[in-house]
Amino acid sequence: MGLLRKWSFDMKENIDELDDYLCKQIEPTEAENVKQGHWAMEKASINPARKKLLRIVGVFGKTEKQLKEESELNDFFFKFNMDFLLKEGFLKFEDEMYRLTDTGISLHDSVC
Repeated sequence: MGLLRKWSFDMKENIDELDDYLCKQIEPTEAENVKQGHWAMEKASINPARKKLLRIVGVFGKTEKQLKEESELNDFFFKFNMDFLLKEGFLKFEDEMYRLTDTGISLHDSVC
């Protein structure tokens, strides 16, 4: 219908081209997911602060306080890098400790 759609005061019918486009968005393909995973692994492996955080967490995990002290990063860079590692699935936070995920362990083994 696109531009020819009748305008109505009923919100269900008041949809524009942007809404049509957003509704047609599909889940990423497997290839796109693999590409995103490789991008994240590269970003984590070439950044010295992220490698240091992965190395400090190690296989036993660390509390936030321990990580901040041992990494010697200021609050901004600590949060920035930890957010990346958590969002991309290299770390998880459970029982008040940061721990490596399976992906984090494989990255840890290859870069640390």
